[in-house]
Amino acid sequence: MAVFLGVLLEIGTRVVDRLRSHRWSATKAAEFDAEIHRVLTLYRRHPFLNTAPRAGASAAAFGKRASFNSQGYRSPERPSIKPPGATRILCSGGSTTFDISAADDAATWPWRIETTLRSRGRNVEVFNAGFPGWTSLENLISLAIRDLDMAPDVVILYQGINDLQPASHRPFDRQYEHGHAEIAARALGFGLRPLKWFDHSLFVEKSRELLFGEEDQWRSLRSAPVARGLIPEIPTEAVTTFKRNVRSYVSIATAAGAKVVLVTQSIRVRGKSVDADLDYLAHWIEGLEPTEAPEQLDRFNEVLRCLSLEGPALLIDVAEEVPWEDGDFADPMHFSARGSERMATFMADSLERSVLSGIGGESGRS
Repeated sequence: MAVFLGVLLEIGTRVVDRLRSHRWSATKAAEFDAEIHRVLTLYRRHPFLNTAPRAGASAAAFGKRASFNSQGYRSPERPSIKPPGATRILCSGGSTTFDISAADDAATWPWRIETTLRSRGRNVEVFNAGFPGWTSLENLISLAIRDLDMAPDVVILYQGINDLQPASHRPFDRQYEHGHAEIAARALGFGLRPLKWFDHSLFVEKSRELLFGEEDQWRSLRSAPVARGLIPEIPTEAVTTFKRNVRSYVSIATAAGAKVVLVTQSIRVRGKSVDADLDYLAHWIEGLEPTEAPEQLDRFNEVLRCLSLEGPALLIDVAEEVPWEDGDFADPMHFSARGSERMATFMADSLERSVLSGIGGESGRS
């Protein structure tokens, strides 16, 4: 009788919902699960990089579309061999370089840099080598085992936020295995548990909303618990490890004949969404007190500034020089469409002024 009553309630709930919405609905948990699995088609596990792009993959999910070309970059399809007269720019980083909030590939700031510079007569090809979750360590490995094969003239490293993740783990692990590898894989959707039967029940979902409000209860099914006993600052060892990784990145790129540009990052807790932004940071940087994240990120930015003074790397200090506003961010870490456009314009101007003028002379112009 209980099962029979439950079936009737489920059928009744679905019929009423169908009459209201004019479509047969799935639960939010089921819809979210389906979207995550669509996103997951973009990614794969990797023996050296933990997670990596699936070359040639394309997916549409959460109202956005993303793809990787046949070489595994979020960039236009192009030959691996650099054409004569072209200047290649490679952008390394995590989801902030991948530009995860962009509506499509062409809306990402690395792609916009190429569009902007080409409109100015520059014969450039920009490769977006950013990948969600990657730290300076994955960027270093990726540079060595795949990115240099593209023969870039300029490599840009836009990194720091993701390094806060392993930096806040106790005890700190210089190899970034603990406090990072498992979090990054989980965030991309690897190892998600199958949905329970009640996650597919529209009646159960509607009942939850009536009892607990319309807050996204289903998101808790996918969110990691926030750590307790958060640290107020990252250890000095984490800063020196970040410096080690970046210095190695600069050395390898320079040895291959590329100019290196280090770019600072910003975390912005927006005035109208403080609680949501702090919750976002708490779930991504699990061991760090979220209110301290901007200040701790600047310790990594100082590493980039100091390394640029040592040479040969150059610095574009977007964290200091761009007057960012709340509307430039879609969340505390990632750009909005307006932010991506501002980033691309500032980067294109800076590259033309301090980097591209010394590469190829007039041959760099079409």
